[in-house]
Amino acid sequence: MSGQVCASLTRIVVTRSRHDAMVEALASSFSKVKVGDPYDPEVQMGPLAAERQRTRVEGYIAQGIAGGAKLATGGGRPAGLDRGWYVEPTVFGNVDNSSVIAQEEIFGPVLSVIPAADEDDAVRIANETIYGLHGAVFTADVERAREVAGQMRTGAIGHNGFKSDFEMGFGGFKQSGIGRELGREGLLSFTETHVMAVPSGPPAH
Repeated sequence: MSGQVCASLTRIVVTRSRHDAMVEALASSFSKVKVGDPYDPEVQMGPLAAERQRTRVEGYIAQGIAGGAKLATGGGRPAGLDRGWYVEPTVFGNVDNSSVIAQEEIFGPVLSVIPAADEDDAVRIANETIYGLHGAVFTADVERAREVAGQMRTGAIGHNGFKSDFEMGFGGFKQSGIGRELGREGLLSFTETHVMAVPSGPPAH
């Protein structure tokens, strides 16, 4: 998919004390992703949809570097893939949440890791965007995940990763769409409400 999904988890907000270890782990994982022909069963990531999209993604990567974010891995075109619009899986660390790469939808294989002072600051950063389609909370404590998720302005939230289901309503807050698709909430938009108003008080005899 190469990050070309509207609900992709493209920002990781982590406490400052864990930031460097997180960036190192992600960079190590991303650098091992096999990029190539999507029809090859061993390939893990294919090309972008069009040349103009690759140009757009490369423009965002350049803005991330110019803005002072640390390029931990990727950022270029994979070697040996001259046919197709490929971009290396890319990880940025020390990303400022007000920067372009954190605030705009890139639709490419680019991940921004943003340091936070503590949990409250992480929630603030997560909500400090004009979008709110999908998010996730990573913790072994389910109750804590629920507590944090309740503070996030996001249409759907996964626990320890991206989660979706046809029985769930799909849609976002803020500039991430209007209404809901799928699930009971999605069906409601295809119904018509029929209301009867009756007088209050004792029934007439």
